[in-house]
Amino acid sequence: MPSQQLPNTIEDLLNSFSHTDATSDQVTKQLLPILRQLPSTFFTQWIGDHRDPLDSLNVTRNSLVYAYILDARCRVDRPEVPRLLSRIFEFLDKFDQQQMQHAPEKLLAIAQDLSKLATQFGNNIITFKPLANTIIKFAPSRNHLTNLHQFFLKECLLSKFYTQALPILEQDITEIEHQLMGINYLDHLLYHYYGGMVYIGLKNYDRALYFFRLVISAPAVVTSAVQLEAYKKYVLVSLYLYGKIIPLPKYTSGVVIRAVKNYCQPYQDFAAAFESLNVKRVRNELQKCTDIFKKDKNLGLARQSLEAIFRQKIQQLTQTYLTLSLADIADAVGLEGPNASSIAEDYILRMIETREIFATISHSHQNGMVSFQDNPDRYNTSLTITKIEEHIAQAASVNQRVIKTDHLVACSKEYLSKQHLALSGGMPGGLGLADEADFLGSGNYEPFIDEGRFFG
Repeated sequence: MPSQQLPNTIEDLLNSFSHTDATSDQVTKQLLPILRQLPSTFFTQWIGDHRDPLDSLNVTRNSLVYAYILDARCRVDRPEVPRLLSRIFEFLDKFDQQQMQHAPEKLLAIAQDLSKLATQFGNNIITFKPLANTIIKFAPSRNHLTNLHQFFLKECLLSKFYTQALPILEQDITEIEHQLMGINYLDHLLYHYYGGMVYIGLKNYDRALYFFRLVISAPAVVTSAVQLEAYKKYVLVSLYLYGKIIPLPKYTSGVVIRAVKNYCQPYQDFAAAFESLNVKRVRNELQKCTDIFKKDKNLGLARQSLEAIFRQKIQQLTQTYLTLSLADIADAVGLEGPNASSIAEDYILRMIETREIFATISHSHQNGMVSFQDNPDRYNTSLTITKIEEHIAQAASVNQRVIKTDHLVACSKEYLSKQHLALSGGMPGGLGLADEADFLGSGNYEPFIDEGRFFG
């Protein structure tokens, strides 16, 4: 079939390609251009006396044609859900990586079809393992970002199956190939933003902070709404872990720094109150910002970050006193109510468990007595030195990966195009309301509209 001639029926298409291997040259020069020109209704046709064209195709040898037909079949008004789910599972297990790398958008469409059909089937959990395996199979390496990554994490978030995301999240992204993987700048931001949210759900706050930092410090000539939302969570997680905002990397874009100052002021006010260690002031600031935090879906995280104040104040007491009653500790750190001593004991037990403090609690005294102790680890054992060396090596490795990722993003066509437009006084596009209004598909997300005039 000449490359410029379109088939009249699905049977014509199958006769032309079903019995040949789709080589890279054939895909790019003949098959894919034809498939992209045909309307979706073309692929819903049947063969002869109502025979299924998918039965005539080999999933691996004819992955592209199979994907186009399967996607179209999933998008009809009343799809055959169980049968199509079976087809999708088979396709994701057997598709040819090289063919689908020519049409990554179609593989993403199949993943979206799977999610939609699983919802109709009433069992979303059946999607997670196939999607994770598809990402691993599709990507050239475990460290490559694909167009499936952020979609997969969003599905895990919406379903609250956070642990299902770990096989993907635990592999740091160090490779970005835009054309091969069908990704853009926004995919990079969303993947790490969703990843940070997943880690919050798993209570792995250190890892969440790292992911949000990657979003905020990504190269930018105009600030994305995703970066602003990541910064809000970055502030609250920083407060929870350290009682203060951890400074952003020096290479963070100036436009992002200015944007967070202009559009995240309530979070910075909350942090300023936090760093004063004045519990009353922090509670007043939290009350003042409650509506904003609730609108941003961050109220629970803000309330949880209050724990950091009590932990810090307890740590300060260890530097001054050797022994204190639970009642005195509760009063000193600002805990209130009839159960204040019990709450103080809970804090101390958790801090002992995490080795934030070293202490013993005795209940031989009526109010319970806490004896503070020095850290028994002098950090001079061979085991400690080995651990320190491992952490230094890990930090150096992470730093190199961050630098490499930033370089890859900065060299992307999309980023360079926006930079050229910004420098020439044009209006950068592609990250505005239409693209960012439904990141979580919930309709409750309040987007930040990216317009160059806001950033001068």
